[in-house]
Amino acid sequence: MSTPEDTPGDTAQDTPGDTPHAVVTGAAGFIGSHLVARLLSAGHRVTAVDVVPWPSAHRLRAAAPHPGLRYHEADLRDTRTLRQLTEDARWVFHLGANTENRADRSGRADLDTTVAGTVALLDALTEHPPQCVVMTSSQLVYGDRAAYDTPQAERPPRPTTRFGAGKAAAEAFLSAAAHETGLRAVSARLSNIVGAGMRRGITYDFVSRLREDPAQLTVLGDGSQTRSYLYATDCASAMTTLAEASGDARSAAWEAFEPFDVCNTDATSAADVARIAVAEFPGADGEITFGAGQRGWSGDIPTLRVRPSRLLGLGWQPRLTSAQAVRNTVRELIAEGPPEPPASLAPPGPEAPVHRHGSSASLGQHHG
Repeated sequence: MSTPEDTPGDTAQDTPGDTPHAVVTGAAGFIGSHLVARLLSAGHRVTAVDVVPWPSAHRLRAAAPHPGLRYHEADLRDTRTLRQLTEDARWVFHLGANTENRADRSGRADLDTTVAGTVALLDALTEHPPQCVVMTSSQLVYGDRAAYDTPQAERPPRPTTRFGAGKAAAEAFLSAAAHETGLRAVSARLSNIVGAGMRRGITYDFVSRLREDPAQLTVLGDGSQTRSYLYATDCASAMTTLAEASGDARSAAWEAFEPFDVCNTDATSAADVARIAVAEFPGADGEITFGAGQRGWSGDIPTLRVRPSRLLGLGWQPRLTSAQAVRNTVRELIAEGPPEPPASLAPPGPEAPVHRHGSSASLGQHHG
C-alpha cells in the first residue's frame, strides 16, 4: 500500500455515528498486535505507537494494508508527540511497558519504562482526555495473595517482584491522574496470555527447548505451579469490552479508576503445559524431567489463580479454556517456526503506514 501523507493528529474528530479512534501504545508487541487486529476488524481507526521500527514490527505486517491503521515509531517519553497522536482519541490502550518478569531481567527497566512511560502518557492526555484509558497491568501486583477464592476487593496490591512493583506503581499514577483530572481509567490485570506471535513465557520456552532437543524437556520446579492461561484473542476482546463498557450503563457505578482481573475461568499446571507441548511437538518422545520445589525461579509465585468475576459481569466470556489456549498456542508456535531474523536480514514486508517521531531510545518498548 502507499503511505498516506498525513501528520500526527490530523485524523478526523469522532462524531456521533463514527467508529472510535483508538490509540494503542506497545502496538507492535504480542498482545498489542492482537488488540490492533481486533480493533481494525471492528472497523475502528487505529493509531499504533511503538518504539520498534516498522521493519521489526513483524507482528503487524498482516494489518499493514488496512486503511484504518497508522503506525508511529515514537518514544513514550515524547509527550509532545503523544499529545498530537491522542488528541482526538476516544480510547487509549496503554500496553507499552517492560515485559521481563524474572528478577535478573527487571528492576530499573520497570522504573524507566513501565512507570516513566505511563507518567509521560498521562501528561500527554491532560488537555484532551479520551473517554477511557485501558492500561495493561499484571496479577503479579497481588504477590502471593492471588488466591482463587478471594474477592478482588480483599486482594490489595502487595507485589513480591520488581516487575509487579512497576505495574503497581504505574497503576497508582493512573489512579491519581483519573481522580485529579476526571479521566476514566481502567487497569487490566493480566494473567498468562498465550497465542500466536508470543516470544516469552512458559509455553514459548517449552517449544523453544523442544526445538533444541525434542528428546527431553526439563521443567523448572516440580511442575505443580498453577496458572490461568488466556488466549490472546480472548484477551483482546476483554480489553475492548472494558473500553466499550466505560461509555455505557455498565460503568455507572465505576469510580474514576477501576482494576479488573483479565484471565480465564480455569487454570492448569506447568506439568500439564509440558505434557501438551511434548504431545504436540513433532518427534518429541515424551520424556519430561522436573526440578525440586514449587518455585521455578527466584520470585516465582507457585499458584496464581483468580476469577475474572467483574469482567464476566460485563458480559465477557473466554472462548477457550486454559488447556485449549495452551494447545492452540503450541500448534501455532510450531507452525511459525523459529523467531524471525533481525530486521536487517529479514525480507521486505508490505509498505509501511509509518511515521517517525523523536528518538528511538529503549523506553516505550512493546508489551510482549
